[in-house]
Amino acid sequence: MSESLLGVDEKVAIVTGGGGNIGFATVRMLAQAGARIVVADVDGDNAAASAAAARSFGGQAVAVSADTRRVADIDAMVQTALDTWGRLDIGVNIVGGGNTDALILDAPDSVWDDVIELNLYSTVRCSRAYARAMIARDIAGSIINIASPAGLRAAPTMAAYGAAKAAIINFTWTLAVELAEYGIRANVVVPAFVTRPGMVWGGSPEEQLALAKKVVPMGRVTKAEDVAGAILCFASDLTGYSTGQMIVCDGGRLLTNPIFA
Repeated sequence: MSESLLGVDEKVAIVTGGGGNIGFATVRMLAQAGARIVVADVDGDNAAASAAAARSFGGQAVAVSADTRRVADIDAMVQTALDTWGRLDIGVNIVGGGNTDALILDAPDSVWDDVIELNLYSTVRCSRAYARAMIARDIAGSIINIASPAGLRAAPTMAAYGAAKAAIINFTWTLAVELAEYGIRANVVVPAFVTRPGMVWGGSPEEQLALAKKVVPMGRVTKAEDVAGAILCFASDLTGYSTGQMIVCDGGRLLTNPIFA
């Protein structure tokens, strides 16, 4: 597929959480498609490694250390894109997660505060910063947010996380409507459980694969590249008339009976 067909070449993107598993894959794909990228991550070393990997095969990327719970850090990463390349076309909000392994009656307010701050509020603040930069420069850009299957069905022991991700989906729909007059699109990618090196939740890689073969119609766990591909699709001209839409990357898992999970 040519870069001209995707329409991403020389566009400027910000990827938050760009040093993580999904972020690293997204940065790589955007760079391969010709985009110029600000790789933002709370871990500056991970951001630098991701940016270096993008540059190693000819891409353009700069790294910034940014905590997307802090407005000053968000403003700084947007300014980095503007100072470096003079524009912003694509904003990808991957930052999220949080430890919510507790029942609703047991989880203290502090858990809810932390999870909502990390997932929902960071997405809202970043999206507003991207949109303002795009509108000021008359750029019909694309904003891509990340939700979760936990936001589409009940999420026992993960209520705060599920509620935050459900809110992100609704927020993205409303954002799409409010930004449509500026030609700015807002869409959401919903990845299923994505493994990463050193992860212990969900069992060993062999146990995760065995479970996936039972409950996922396509018979495997979700890869970071699966999610990155959906993000690139929404960033590209291929979805130039799609806004307020959702791509679920789960191999068909949500189509099955939950009793088999």
